Amino acid sequence: MRLSAAVSAILLTLALPAPTVLAAPPAGFSATDPRHARLHALEQQASDLFNSDDYALSMSQKTRDAWTRLHSAAGKVKVDGKPHPLAGVALINLSSMDQIDGKNTDALTRSSEGLALLAPFADAYPVAWMQGLSIKGFIQAALGDVTGAADTLAQASAYMDGYIARTPLDQQDESTQMLRSNIAFSHAQALTRLGRNDEAVEAQKASMEARILAAGPNSADTIGSYYSYAQMLARADRDAEAEKYARMAVDIATDHVDRKHPSYARALEALGLLLSRTGRRTESLDYLQRAIAIKRETVGTSSLYFQFGLQNLGTVLLPLERYADAESLFMEAERGFRGLEGEDSPQSARALAFAASAALAEGHREQAIDRLTDALARVHAGSDKDRDIGQRVYPYLVPALIAAKRGDDARRAADAFAVETRQLDNAPAIPLAQAAMLVAWTRQDQAALGPAARQLVGLLRDNASVNDDGELNEEQRAALDTVLAVASETQDGALALDAMGILAGSRIAQANRLVAQRLVTDPALAARVRSLQDRTKILQAADSRLLKALAIDSGVAEARADRAAVAAEVDAERTAIARDYPRWVEAHGGERPDLGALRDSLGKDEALLAVMPAFDGVYLLAVGKDAVHVERAKMDRAGMMALVNRLRGSLTPAGFDQSSAHSLYRQIFTPGILATLGKASSLRIVPTGAFASLPFSMLPQRPVKTVTRATPWLIHRFAIEVQPGFSTGGQQRHQLAARDQRFLGIGAPQLFGDVQSANAPRGGANAHALAQLPPLPGSQTELQAVAHRFGAARTTLLVGADANERALRTLDLSGYGVILFATHGLVSGEMEGVTEPALVLSPPGADDPDDDGLLTASEVATMRIGADWVILSACNTAAGDNSQSPAYSGLAQAFRYAGAGSLLVSHWPVRDDASAFVTLETVKGANRGLPRAVALQRAMLKLIGSKHPNAVQPYIWAPFILMGR
Repeated sequence: MRLSAAVSAILLTLALPAPTVLAAPPAGFSATDPRHARLHALEQQASDLFNSDDYALSMSQKTRDAWTRLHSAAGKVKVDGKPHPLAGVALINLSSMDQIDGKNTDALTRSSEGLALLAPFADAYPVAWMQGLSIKGFIQAALGDVTGAADTLAQASAYMDGYIARTPLDQQDESTQMLRSNIAFSHAQALTRLGRNDEAVEAQKASMEARILAAGPNSADTIGSYYSYAQMLARADRDAEAEKYARMAVDIATDHVDRKHPSYARALEALGLLLSRTGRRTESLDYLQRAIAIKRETVGTSSLYFQFGLQNLGTVLLPLERYADAESLFMEAERGFRGLEGEDSPQSARALAFAASAALAEGHREQAIDRLTDALARVHAGSDKDRDIGQRVYPYLVPALIAAKRGDDARRAADAFAVETRQLDNAPAIPLAQAAMLVAWTRQDQAALGPAARQLVGLLRDNASVNDDGELNEEQRAALDTVLAVASETQDGALALDAMGILAGSRIAQANRLVAQRLVTDPALAARVRSLQDRTKILQAADSRLLKALAIDSGVAEARADRAAVAAEVDAERTAIARDYPRWVEAHGGERPDLGALRDSLGKDEALLAVMPAFDGVYLLAVGKDAVHVERAKMDRAGMMALVNRLRGSLTPAGFDQSSAHSLYRQIFTPGILATLGKASSLRIVPTGAFASLPFSMLPQRPVKTVTRATPWLIHRFAIEVQPGFSTGGQQRHQLAARDQRFLGIGAPQLFGDVQSANAPRGGANAHALAQLPPLPGSQTELQAVAHRFGAARTTLLVGADANERALRTLDLSGYGVILFATHGLVSGEMEGVTEPALVLSPPGADDPDDDGLLTASEVATMRIGADWVILSACNTAAGDNSQSPAYSGLAQAFRYAGAGSLLVSHWPVRDDASAFVTLETVKGANRGLPRAVALQRAMLKLIGSKHPNAVQPYIWAPFILMGR
């Protein structure tokens, strides 16, 4: 007997200890004993029906009846006092039919009964025995008993290994290897759900190898094994290997598989999801969109396969904050799931919940509430097996109800969240903590609210620390949004700073992902980082046990003691790594900020302002010497983003959107914020998201009709320094370089389209796309203008073909006091293959394999720079052009790691005369002893008051920012 093609396909497609000691078959028993010929005939009849190419016949009542007749007849024939084993074989095949029909409970019962009947004869029916274990394990996992599933499938795998070892090769047919592959695949799925990812990798590798033996290396079935192996490698944080196999799946599909086969589109989809995970979203979207287009063209839209593709693409768009695009995909998937599975479809409810979260982020609160409520109702009406959907719905629904002034509804929803989460087996710690905080908030229990919110922030911080790329998903940002709303309501500045530290740290870690990876090439650091991550995962499990104990009021003391012991180990390891490897900690997002230390770090007449979008809100934190104030902006995140985008899009040498500029000022500099800033004359600003691209200095303090030299810009009120996070470390000073103020200028590189290069840019950057970058005709003039101020004897210029990586590598950069780059800057993900921020230099010659024409952030971080000033006068060197671009693109921070003192960067390409003026005036002011922010402030104001053309327009003077800390 063999598995039907339908069963084999479903085991691979849907399944996203010591073995039991078996008694030997009774002496003299043979599976082909002619005395049991009638049973053998019944088995053959049932098998022929089940393995029919006619799927409807194979799954028909006629086939069920045939297996039932075999079960009944075999049960009446005794072998050594036991029912004939074909009774068990019949039940195992009936369980397979139940599983295919979605009758999982019946399938589990029949497979268990069949295995019990077959156990004394397993060695006589080895394939049936392994099929039974495979089906049972698969169903156990589907019904939530993942630990039991892993044990069952481990037993099946161990038996299969023994069977293969003792069976001659000429007796091992393709179906045996296919079964081996299916068992290992299901085992891998169960292991990864238990967090045993290293074991899952080995199980999936075994599945892939068996699939190659069964179907060949280039078959459509084998392609599924390649991308499944890639997914397991990714879960084990082995991204480079994962990408190798994901790309192999795409390459083989492209060369050997018809586009109409499901594996073709799935291979594209798997690679797209992997690229998204590793920060290459431009490439990711291309693969995912191609997969959707192929599915739409080849199999149509009336399949679960297509709907899951839509949902996958939507989930990639969410962290990109492309909420409107994601929302339309989720709603299309919702309609598709509902049409295929009925009105109470759990999958349609999940798609609707995703769409609701996107609508909430877009500012459509009432629509989001209706969708979230509908999603819950569908699942509750359908069954009680999907209570975990509450983890997706309630954290959005409860805060939305509170904001809508529907307190009673919010309280009922929070209570339901707490009850349903407690009922989940192995409930994750974060939903348990969210439920506790929301219950306290809706019941106005101030004594419980603060501790619950701080516990949730701690869990979110721990969760971020085990994620190498630092990215927060929308659920985590929504949780931080809720914490910040609580902090705003309670005026808990320390809580707000803690939550904002996670948001800012995430942006820093994303920007510096590859910088951190370069640092971790140190084996000693790599081992300690992995140890810290492993211990943090243990801490997360301990948190979950403690929260569950608190929720059910049982075993609290023991759970608390266990958690405290693990937490002490984690804190000690974090402290030790921060002491021994401070650059890695900084690149990974920095240490947890402390409000007292932050206030102590403020200089005389200095204050700090953080401006942070979280999920659907924008939050403000003002810190002065004597006061702290937390506030949620009156306008929601979507409205604020629209203002920033309108202002940035309107800036020209002739003017700007004056209304948007003043509206932003009023939204940010509220009476409460201004009162806290007090009489401070210098302001440190910590912006994230779209606000990292906002030139704060040009916000007008009063409505503007006509721009003049007297326009009340914010730069008149404050000297401004921008910083990506809340670091309180002192500014570096490099007096050796500063003494002679030698100048190095790099820029005006040759265009990629003008030179034929043998070297593709590293990381797969698209050379054709680089060739499309426009020339920067003012760059050389700008460099020459600055060089003129320093004099030829103290100047080195690398322009044109000389502006290349080799030239930079051969220079001793430690002797230059001022370094200016005037070229294109690229943000990670802005162009296909650009996986980290980079400066575009001249394309390399064929004789330099180490040069690719891109100076990346991770390369900058390894340089040794002694400059007191590094000036990045390049498009996008301050921040990206969208709300998701990491803070200051990572370039500026990389120069800080390399040893630069202060960074002067620009938000957009700068006119050459203005750049030279501001650069020289700022450096001269700092050399006279002015604080650097004040030196830049005075340079800007002097430019505004000068006779340079259009100098009063912000486009000319406002792009410059001073990057600190």
